[in-house]
Amino acid sequence: MEPVHYNYEDFAWLPTAVFRIMGYDMLGSPKTRSRRILMRLYRILCLGCHGFCVGFMIFRIVEGKTINNISLIMRYSTLVTYVINSDTKYATAMQRSAIQSLDTKLADLYPKTTLDKIYLRVNEHYWSKMFVYLVLFYIGSSIMVVIGPIIQSIISYWTNSGFTYMHCYPYFIFDPEKDSVWIYVGIYAVEWLHSTQMVISNVAADLWLIYFQTQINMHFRGIIRSLKDHKPSVDREDQDRQFVAQIVEKHVYLVKLQNYLNGIFGGSLLLSLLTTAAVLCTVSVYTLIQGLTLEGVSYVIFIATSTLQVFLVCYYGQEVFDLSSDIAHAVYNHDFHNASISYKKWLLIIIIRAQQPVELSAMGYLPISLDTFKQVMSVTYRVITMLRQMIQ
Repeated sequence: MEPVHYNYEDFAWLPTAVFRIMGYDMLGSPKTRSRRILMRLYRILCLGCHGFCVGFMIFRIVEGKTINNISLIMRYSTLVTYVINSDTKYATAMQRSAIQSLDTKLADLYPKTTLDKIYLRVNEHYWSKMFVYLVLFYIGSSIMVVIGPIIQSIISYWTNSGFTYMHCYPYFIFDPEKDSVWIYVGIYAVEWLHSTQMVISNVAADLWLIYFQTQINMHFRGIIRSLKDHKPSVDREDQDRQFVAQIVEKHVYLVKLQNYLNGIFGGSLLLSLLTTAAVLCTVSVYTLIQGLTLEGVSYVIFIATSTLQVFLVCYYGQEVFDLSSDIAHAVYNHDFHNASISYKKWLLIIIIRAQQPVELSAMGYLPISLDTFKQVMSVTYRVITMLRQMIQ
């Protein structure tokens, strides 16, 4: 049985599906009027609960009365940095017209025939099962942070210690002796929607970034493969010149698409790296303070998945840098000795352009690469060590 060669639309299912968890449809897929209304209401509900929780968090910080120990200071620091990170990515996702425009440009560039899809090896760039499982694991670990307190309360109830009415966020204070149980249910519902808004904004924006970057990387690989496979000859000067002109044109266009991608996601990338490092620091210190509890285990898993999230973005940034650099090597190494003089001059244009590799960058200030990941993790570790020593 022949393998199915994916169409461009097939690649968008993962980031689109994740965003729909909070009621946001990036590409505006056709749907019934009733479903569209329900999704919009759900999205408004998520945004409303998020805004209410952020407002209450700011009130508690300004009030200062309930933040009376190191553990709570670390907890609030984590929440503040994670809110900034998530809201920045949500603001990036609100550039809907720009994202749809880039999506359309990449769709036009995507191979249309089966032979072209085979040559570009589109299936190798499709979402792997492992990647999908990692996304689900990230969302699941974030869910565990939210439902962990109620699980602990249920465990406490079955061990005859009584239901403890624990919940996720410290800025809501619930007194079971004074407040109705429905208030507790309401608090948990608001916290759940608040968390949904933050977690999905955080992961889905990065999925769109990786999705677009993977498409651009695929076309860079296609250019390298075309150069390696092409055998120019003086006898086919017109065809060779046409071939190399197409390569130059496509190379220039890919550089423009990469710059367009950087323009959309660059701002959130810069702030995301800073806030993610801060989140990892505060969560790590908070976990060390809390010890090995269900909440502590949930946070350890959350730290691991957040680190992996940063790594994946940096990995694809490194990949586009390497591939764009390899174009010059592909030009130099391919069999151009029997080509015409004009063909060789065109090759020089490609080599000169490839001397400045394409980068995934944060507003032009910081290239996103594996070296960036190493630096972020190094700084994070040093800050964790410093905070731990200060607390002790």
